[in-house]
Amino acid sequence: MTEINDGFYVMAFYSASHSIQAERLANKLFNLTVIPTPRELTNDCGIAIRFHNCDFIELETFHKTLTVPADLYFLSNEKTNGKRKVKKLS
Repeated sequence: MTEINDGFYVMAFYSASHSIQAERLANKLFNLTVIPTPRELTNDCGIAIRFHNCDFIELETFHKTLTVPADLYFLSNEKTNGKRKVKKLS
C-alpha cells in the first residue's frame, strides 16, 4: 500500500531522542518530513515523522526493526469537527 490521496502515514514517539534516532535511520530509506506531532495523537513527544509515497509493507518492516518505542498511524486528510480520523497500525 502506498500513500494515498486521502491520508498519510505518521510515526510518533515518546521522547525527542527516540524521534531523532528513528529519523536518522528512516531518512536513508524513505521520503519523509519531520513534523510536530499531530494533535490527534497523544504521544508524549512533540516530534513525529510523516512518510511520503512509501510502501506500507516496507514501512511496517522498518517499524518492527526499530529499537526505540514508536507508534505507526494512518491519518486521514478528511477532518470531522476539526480533527482527522486516525487509525493506529502498529
